[in-house]
Amino acid sequence: MPQGGTAASSSSHVRRIARRTRDSCAAALANTLCSLLLGLLLVAAVVLFVLWLGLRPHRPRFNIASFSVAGGLDPDYSPAGTSLAFNVTDRNPNRHIGIYYDAMHASVHFYDALVASGPAFAARWYQPNKTTTSITGLLDVLGPATTDASWPSFSAAVRSGRVPLRLQLTTAIRFRVTNAFHSGRQRMHVSCDLLVGVDGNLLPESHGAACNRYF
Repeated sequence: MPQGGTAASSSSHVRRIARRTRDSCAAALANTLCSLLLGLLLVAAVVLFVLWLGLRPHRPRFNIASFSVAGGLDPDYSPAGTSLAFNVTDRNPNRHIGIYYDAMHASVHFYDALVASGPAFAARWYQPNKTTTSITGLLDVLGPATTDASWPSFSAAVRSGRVPLRLQLTTAIRFRVTNAFHSGRQRMHVSCDLLVGVDGNLLPESHGAACNRYF
């Protein structure tokens, strides 16, 4: 065979080897970069998950501390014109998150009948993390009147010594994670079911009862 043909064949073989080597190096580099990128993404995901577990906001917890109707209840007379007082504890369970509250409105109902209504907190306020606040209110009793459709049921409940009432608190809240980050405002409704005796005071089984929260 001519020497020229042998040289050309050897040159072609060398080029093929060089091309395969470059392709192998490029594939290895790409695999290494992909592995590094996936590793960084995994670490970032774990860090974000841990931060989320530590910083995710928990809803505040509300419990009935006290409730009383001045002068007690009479099955023959409407309580309208008297006043009632309540105290609800508000616990912020978050470790690193504070809560901003808008003004809070309170109302008391006997089933669907309105008993009392008025402000609980008239101004905005801030609750730091891991603290408990007392939400107190003094409301004028509006009813039920003896002429209302709900009066027979109310009178019967007073005679039984167990009057079911529902205290509702309405406000809006925002969570503060840091000085620079605040969540959007969320409307919040708190509903506390309780039982009152003839003397107008909270029955023992309702002391400390947990309230429901709705967002």
